[in-house]
Amino acid sequence: MAQYDIYPNPGLRRTEIPFLVAVQNDHISSRTGATVVIPLRADAHEVEVMAPLVSVPGHGRLVLSADEIFAIDSIRLKAAVGSLGIDDRAKIRPALDKVIGDY
Repeated sequence: MAQYDIYPNPGLRRTEIPFLVAVQNDHISSRTGATVVIPLRADAHEVEVMAPLVSVPGHGRLVLSADEIFAIDSIRLKAAVGSLGIDDRAKIRPALDKVIGDY
């Protein structure tokens, strides 16, 4: 399971959240059995920094919903559909800082 890989959502809300992006590094997820993911929403509008648009190979652009970050059992994540590109990877840390940063 590689960091920044994109997986089909195994949950019930696949219509509004078709994909999850793994953001946890491989070193940790291989030891815990869980992976920290951020939902990629099809039904949301972009919000500056916190919820940017990212490209999912073969599926267009979706909203990275950083405020919905969570951990999921790694076994639930099946074959990745692709991986975030370098430019989209760079949007994750600022989005998370916006959600959990000091104000």
